[in-house]
Amino acid sequence: MVTLEPFTLSRNRFIKFALKCFALTAVSLKGVNCGPGLVTPGLRGISPEAYHNFKSLQEVFLKDSPVPNFDLGLALDKYIYGHPYPIETESVLQLLLSLPSSILAAIALDFSFTPMVKLSAEEREKRLLSWKTSSLGLKRGVYSIFRQISFFLLSSDKEYQKYVGYLK
Repeated sequence: MVTLEPFTLSRNRFIKFALKCFALTAVSLKGVNCGPGLVTPGLRGISPEAYHNFKSLQEVFLKDSPVPNFDLGLALDKYIYGHPYPIETESVLQLLLSLPSSILAAIALDFSFTPMVKLSAEEREKRLLSWKTSSLGLKRGVYSIFRQISFFLLSSDKEYQKYVGYLK
């Protein structure tokens, strides 16, 4: 008689698998949020789509930023490009960069066919705040990661460091 052992999957492997699945739609939907009229600065570490994805998060997480000219997409590009060798954080960030424009992520997390970047700033804020209080751990985790990355990149900006008094 053959006995089957239960299949187990660690939380870390599950999250990476889910993020890779979400990234699949971003591969087939290049430029989903890059259209006429959107200006993209010169980037060295991330794609134009990833830049606009993080700019859309800036409208929610950093809308009241004390640094008026701060650009979350450029800060992320500098962070990723600034590392001379691949780091574990970079691979996770590359997966997360596609999440706001992924239709698969919108379907899986919100039962919607509209990716987050296609929403207005108010609707995007409502969706992210619903993730914050969700009973699904994956939503809360992605919300926390996006928020922490946003504030980390803001806090590493020279203008912000001057604002809080670390630099003169």
